[in-house]
Amino acid sequence: MLESPAQGATPPANAEREVSAPDKELAANFLKRIEDAKKRHEAQFKTFEVNRKLLRGIDAEGKRIPANLYFANLATMRPQVYAKDPEYAVQPNKGVAQAQLKITKQFGATAEAVLSKVLVKDAELKKRAKRLLTAAYVTSVGWWKCCWQEDKTADPLIENQIKDTQDNLKALETLRASISDPEVGRNEDLKIAQLQQMLAGLQTQAEVSVARGLTLDFVMSEDILILDPSVREFGDYLRASAIAHRVWFTREKYKATFGCEAKKAKSYTEKAGLISDGGVGDAKSDLLCVYEVWDQDSNRVFTVCEGEEGFCKEPFSPDWTGKRWYSFFGLAFNEIEGTFYPLSDIELTQPQVTEINQTARDFQQDRKDARPLNVVRKGGTLTDADVQKLRDRNGADIVVVEGVGGQPLSNDIFVGSLAQLKPEVYDTSQARSFMEQIVGGGDANRGSVLKAKTATEAEILNQGLRSRSGERQDAMEDLLTELGVYALQVLLRKLSPQEVKAIAGEDAVWPELTAEEVFEKVTLEVRGGSTGKPNELQEQDRWTKLMPVIEKCIEQVSKLRADGQEALAQALIELTRETLRRFDERIDIEEFLPPASAQGQPDPAKLAQENMMLKQQVQEMTGELQKAESEIEKAYISAATSIATSPNPILGAQAFVIVKHSIETGEPPEPGEPPQFPEPPEPGEEAGIRGESLEPPENNSMEGMPQGLPISQAPQSAPQQPEIPE
Repeated sequence: MLESPAQGATPPANAEREVSAPDKELAANFLKRIEDAKKRHEAQFKTFEVNRKLLRGIDAEGKRIPANLYFANLATMRPQVYAKDPEYAVQPNKGVAQAQLKITKQFGATAEAVLSKVLVKDAELKKRAKRLLTAAYVTSVGWWKCCWQEDKTADPLIENQIKDTQDNLKALETLRASISDPEVGRNEDLKIAQLQQMLAGLQTQAEVSVARGLTLDFVMSEDILILDPSVREFGDYLRASAIAHRVWFTREKYKATFGCEAKKAKSYTEKAGLISDGGVGDAKSDLLCVYEVWDQDSNRVFTVCEGEEGFCKEPFSPDWTGKRWYSFFGLAFNEIEGTFYPLSDIELTQPQVTEINQTARDFQQDRKDARPLNVVRKGGTLTDADVQKLRDRNGADIVVVEGVGGQPLSNDIFVGSLAQLKPEVYDTSQARSFMEQIVGGGDANRGSVLKAKTATEAEILNQGLRSRSGERQDAMEDLLTELGVYALQVLLRKLSPQEVKAIAGEDAVWPELTAEEVFEKVTLEVRGGSTGKPNELQEQDRWTKLMPVIEKCIEQVSKLRADGQEALAQALIELTRETLRRFDERIDIEEFLPPASAQGQPDPAKLAQENMMLKQQVQEMTGELQKAESEIEKAYISAATSIATSPNPILGAQAFVIVKHSIETGEPPEPGEPPQFPEPPEPGEEAGIRGESLEPPENNSMEGMPQGLPISQAPQSAPQQPEIPE
């Protein structure tokens, strides 16, 4: 339960209601639809009352039945379906990105902790579940109502409200109004004393607080009415246009809740658990019938009272509902096509239970009729005193009679029986067999053995019980899943991150997203079989078989991960997970395995493979580089040969330098730009390639000069050329 400062104001206790004409028409329309729904199911509601009497052990004639097998069947079925609180699992969807997987799992753990605290513990889910199963067994359907409580002046009608100072303030206001009202002046001293005690209790609190949290109400089967005649089957109630919830109020509670008196309301009286019509304006009647109508077409909640005009309070729209708008959750087991209400277990087993009980009654009567019969001859040899002694005998008393000597007493006394008991006449094994086939369960599950059975026969009966209870357990878990999804959607709307951390710890993750966005990333469900009665022997046997498998998986996965074979390790994990699923186990194998390599840490196997590929690439590139260098060397030799044999070697050498520079820098020469030649050297200055003089040597030797270029044709003033790099 969460607390916050009080909000809202309690309506004045003596406020006069002003009803507009449109409100009168709309409220009257809802009351007419409610009456039509009651007439459609009137016969079924009478059956509900008969079934409840049978569960209490009273037949239709008001007589006590000898053996209450209805309750015995309920006691057998209920723990098989719901024996412990459910385990909610919030897991990431497969579409969640790898980068968001960790934070999504953290949110799932937070959501599980919040649901366990707020829904399972605080809302007392187990108590409500047992009442729901009882209602489904007796009346064929059971109803829950899940709401968010915060401001009681604006909340829906909640029977199991979380108590807070709002209740004290409301009672305080009612007492003040009753004391100041001259028409209610009786017992004034008593009310003043009550007022003083309430004030003293409020003063002990440091501040006025408001309880905030989920509430879960169990609702009687006939108190939920589907106001849509097009809904023909129970399973389609979520598509109904409107659903009405009936709540009974005393006049005092009505006035305190709605702030006005119900002057025209229809009154009812309760007697022996049954509510009957008390007429209009009957001061002795103390119950008023109020309906809270949830209209899905307008997404509004209306509150009307039988006999009153308009609405009891202003219509409102809850701001905390989930994806499904209705806050009602229905459970049914034996649904039949074409009828709204399914068959109840009491209706299914009534012929067999009636036969067994009638046989028991006949046996009791026949046993009385078969008692020994004693007849004494009137006027025989025994006197009246002798007959009286025989009548008054006790146990092994010796009775002395007079009579006539020599005559046997059998002449005057007859001892015998007019009836004979035959056990086969009272055999109910066939009826019990039919009943076991209908609801499941044998003698052992009821704590007794009427007929000895072999181990195989007993196991077959247990399998039958598990199959039937398993189907019902599955239906119950589906309902709990719907409730968990709805509750989590409500909590995502109403709880702040600080409140969540107070519940789940400082490491809690609570996203600032809408409920629709959250459920696109996660899936909520009840872990299968988590609510059923545990079978210790079966669980121990299953664990004995699975433990070696888990140990072997841990050892192999650790070795594979150490060798860098993560793919094989993951395949082994998936294989073990499938094995656990085949055994119907809810174990997460990841909890027992050593942590995998951290994200971003290199994989040794992958690194070795990449290293080998890099070496191959280096070798290939080295070969290509050597080949390219060889080609370049050949090109240089070819260019030098061409320059040497060209008509103008100086100009060819300069062009070669320009092209080489362009190739090395990657910058093409500017088009149209003529090659620049240096100024001719002054006489006497050295010129030529590599600083060699162009003048012929003194010995007129031709060594060192290019062939094919006569000296007589060489320019007299050749430009100085740049040095050609080697």
